Amino acid sequence: MFSKNRANQFLFLSMTILAVVAGWAVSELLKDNTSEPSNNIDLKFTAVDHFGENVSERTYNGYSKVFFFGFTHCPDICPISANLMSNAIDQLNRENHSIKNIKFFFVTVDPARDNPERLKQFLSNFSSNLVGLTGTHENLMPMWKNFFVHVEPAINSEHQNHLGITQQSDEMSLKDNNYMVQHTAFYYIFDNDNTLQSILPFGSSIEQMVEDLKKI
Repeated sequence: MFSKNRANQFLFLSMTILAVVAGWAVSELLKDNTSEPSNNIDLKFTAVDHFGENVSERTYNGYSKVFFFGFTHCPDICPISANLMSNAIDQLNRENHSIKNIKFFFVTVDPARDNPERLKQFLSNFSSNLVGLTGTHENLMPMWKNFFVHVEPAINSEHQNHLGITQQSDEMSLKDNNYMVQHTAFYYIFDNDNTLQSILPFGSSIEQMVEDLKKI
């Protein structure tokens, strides 16, 4: 059985590795150490939206786009991020800046649990302008890869009361669908030509997102 100290060390190591991967992802997407992102994200995808409709990148041709990758069982980062997009939408509306040509996507990294109904329930807490995307693991994996989104199951800490448990308990938690998912957390902003315009990290302000959205 892991001691709590040992489990803390393991969790710290996992998060350190995740941070390194996240840093590498951004470095791959940004060229020449400038703030101008390179356009090397392939937006091709097939998915199911939170209304149960089959969609692809062609469904949203002509729209500017904002993507965030997360999952509905996430206790903090994902609802905070969905709320940030909602607040940015509200701010743009207050400033009479049209959002009718912008689509905001919450793409699941946990399709096993995040079916359309679950996504619809989750997104009902936020702006009606958010679009949830799910599908099969096989359909979504190329999209995660194209966006340099690192995804892996993680039984973790006191969010789900899994810190310091045995390997056997970890396996039971996965079987019981009581698990977390580690993933990189960025907002990807594209113009209506599918050109990547900016990448904002988790923790960015509403003002930062609004400023970037006004440029597209």
